[in-house]
Amino acid sequence: MTVAPLNRTLDQELAALVRGVSLECLVCGEFVLQVRGALETFSLACPECRAILAEGRDLPEVELPSVVQAG
Repeated sequence: MTVAPLNRTLDQELAALVRGVSLECLVCGEFVLQVRGALETFSLACPECRAILAEGRDLPEVELPSVVQAG
């Protein structure tokens, strides 16, 4: 029995994120949110590190919820 490698390329990670198979931010590893921008554009955004993955060339104005940490 051989061990299968689990490493994926960046293209594979992006494809999994866009398809909804993965919900993990590629920058910090937190969960991403699906948000709708102007003109019904599709975007994924991370509320922790503020990374945004958006379709098209124009970056939508996206309001992300603030991250509140329990004290």
